[in-house]
Parts: sequence; C-alpha cells; structure tokens
Amino acid sequence: MIAPEVAAVLETVPEFVDRFMHLVEAADGDPGAPAAFCELADFVASLVLSRGPSDGVLVRCLASLEQVAHESDDAEELVGWSFLDSLCPEDLRRVAPWLGPRTLALADELEPGSFDQRSAIDGRS
Repeated sequence: MIAPEVAAVLETVPEFVDRFMHLVEAADGDPGAPAAFCELADFVASLVLSRGPSDGVLVRCLASLEQVAHESDDAEELVGWSFLDSLCPEDLRRVAPWLGPRTLALADELEPGSFDQRSAIDGRS
C-alpha cells in the first residue's frame, strides 16, 4: 500500500509517476515512503538543472513537499532525512528560496545554525 504522503505527491505531481513506477519495479513492490522521497529529491535536482526554479512542475513538487512537512507525523523522516538530506549542498542552495517555511525549518533542524532561513529566502548563501 502506498503511503498517503507518497500518494499526495503523485497526485500533485503526475510527472513524477514514471520515476516512482521505476522505483516500484526495482523494489518488486512498494519501495516505502523514505525511498520515494529520496527519488523525489533526485527528480527535483534534475528539474532545477534542466528547467530552472520557475518551472511549474518544480513549484508543484516543492508545494507538495511543504504540504507533507505540515501534515505528516513522519515529516522529519520524509522531508528532512529522506528528501533534504538526499540533495547535495549545491542543489539545496538552488531550491532553498522556493522552499516553504516548514520545509526550511526542517532543513535547519538537520543542521542547526548552518542553514540560515533568512539567507535562503533572500537567495544568499
């Protein structure tokens, strides 16, 4: 059974479905929500590089991520450890200005003090 957090992302971002289905095939079934959010991080990183931060698909990915950050009891694991921790520092800096406040707070919890929310929002590193 697909976790509700993953189902929400798939509903909001149908462009991610193919990548998720490849993950399902590789795992011979449901890969689990943490693996799906790691894959979402790779998907977002590729969008940032190929399409740019104003791309509609990227905006929907990050909005979906923020929704999970607000609503899920597993937000720290899925958004923090699975998604954010899977992004390389450069990709995290690239997407930081478009992350929602709860996602930014989770990023700061991963590395207290090293991820200044104000500089991320202002686009400074």
